[in-house]
Amino acid sequence: MAITKATASSIAPAAKGDLVVGSATNDASILAVGTNTHILTADSSTATGLKWAAPAGGGKVLQVVSATITSATTIAVDTDTDTSITATITPTLATSTILVLVNFGVLIDNGSATGVDCGGKLLRGATTIMDYGINELVGLSGGDGLVARGALMILDTPATTSSTTYKLQARLETAGSSRTSIWQYGSSPSTITLLEIGV
Repeated sequence: MAITKATASSIAPAAKGDLVVGSATNDASILAVGTNTHILTADSSTATGLKWAAPAGGGKVLQVVSATITSATTIAVDTDTDTSITATITPTLATSTILVLVNFGVLIDNGSATGVDCGGKLLRGATTIMDYGINELVGLSGGDGLVARGALMILDTPATTSSTTYKLQARLETAGSSRTSIWQYGSSPSTITLLEIGV
């Protein structure tokens, strides 16, 4: 039997957004309105063959945050110290992943030593998500320096929709003897890019 306005009106409840659908027994049934932004999806396991569900993210880029850092930061200690390479993103979904891309330029100076190396951490808030290192530059004589470039990439899962800050820290592995590192040195700026990926 075809559903008319009269027969549809006799089906309760009749809340805003409810749908009249056929059930497995060929009777008319009510499908209650779904959650905001959810979409109507076929599902043979339900009595009506339909359900409301969140749309699939499908690995799409939902937003991009990027920063270019040009102000120099000098680090001459053997404890992890902020490099000024930082960016903040507010994920739109708690299920999203964040692709973190960092490209940095740094001058590493031996001072009066004959070797120097450098390392550090990439953090989400106060949590370390990656350790990195720049190989020891043993070939440099005292007073020499070298501008190095490096790139870091990691896929992080913050599991939040709150504002989230990522930052790069650095340290000398061995301090003293006038060793130093200068981040964003001269014409070697650093960049950090955060891409929210829906899953």
